[in-house]
Amino acid sequence: MIEKLYGKNINFLIGSGASFGMIPTLSSNYVDLIYGDLTIEEVLEKNKTDEDLQNIVYLYYYHEILKKGYLEISEESTELKEKYEEVFKNYQKLLENLINLLQRESYQKEKRINIFTTNYDLFFEKVADSLVGKYEFYFNDGSSGNITKKLSMKNYHKKIYHTGIFDNFDREIPIINLFKLHGSVSWKYVNDKNNKPHEIKVEYFETEGNYPKNLIKEVSNEEIENAKETIKNNEDLKNKIKEVKNELFEKFALIFPEKNKFENTLYQEFYYQNLRQLSYELEKQNSILIVFGFSFADEHIAEIVKRACNNPTLNIYIFCYSLDTKNEILNNLKLEEFPNNIKTILPEDNENIDFKIFLKKLFEVNSKIESDNNE
Repeated sequence: MIEKLYGKNINFLIGSGASFGMIPTLSSNYVDLIYGDLTIEEVLEKNKTDEDLQNIVYLYYYHEILKKGYLEISEESTELKEKYEEVFKNYQKLLENLINLLQRESYQKEKRINIFTTNYDLFFEKVADSLVGKYEFYFNDGSSGNITKKLSMKNYHKKIYHTGIFDNFDREIPIINLFKLHGSVSWKYVNDKNNKPHEIKVEYFETEGNYPKNLIKEVSNEEIENAKETIKNNEDLKNKIKEVKNELFEKFALIFPEKNKFENTLYQEFYYQNLRQLSYELEKQNSILIVFGFSFADEHIAEIVKRACNNPTLNIYIFCYSLDTKNEILNNLKLEEFPNNIKTILPEDNENIDFKIFLKKLFEVNSKIESDNNE
């Protein structure tokens, strides 16, 4: 399908499914007789008044999602290291193919691709670093500065050129813009009173020694009830777990999985700017949005994409992990059927579309695209 991308304004929307294998997705195994299967976001929403449950889930969230997002793998963790290397190679192939695509673009087309992701982890950043020196490209995460980096939306609006020694030619350098819609484990808030309230530093958030051991392996009724029993008569442990939630909100520059996620942060302006940028890109002429590992459970993003479908020159390609995923996405988008400019790419031969198959379908010339509403 790569032939469909040339000459277009190319955008990607990458969700937690891309890092699956290393980082769990935000859906959970929580089952409730009243509410049915719930995501972590829904668990927190349905149990607002249960403080112990809330704090236990946030402890789980730190250990199983955020901490793993640093991608710091010890040499002793052989199995984890193998999973990391597999996911890393998939991200690496994605960026390499995108750089090659941009290098082959005509001089009339801006050599820029936008990647929007809801993932907190550092796969894109680490992969981009691994490609420095191998390819001539600029990876733009929206930051400026050298020792202390600060994020600003204005940093995305750049063009970079390579000139000859005698300045006798200009050649545009491929740029890959990374927009982290929900923040990053490498971001922390700037508390300097002289800074604007939404400024964020790109810097590792130190967490050593501050957090108790995780009490649950999955967000389920049984696991949570057992954890509650463990902390029932242990006030010291209960208070430490409570501190996890407070510290996460205070220091991590993240949008957390809550229904009122944007109301709970004083720094919502920066995130709304990111969402507006996604909207602007999809409203441009001859735009393409490629969706992978994302189910549109985020209502804000779902609404932006639905509204963008009014752009007659926009084409959206959604790669569905399984046959059931298509119906899940329809439901999350609150649609009875997809509009003509949304194409769903479905699995073949009872297989799932994992990262490797996604790359194959995307970058092979004239690759077969199975879709009920294909063009």
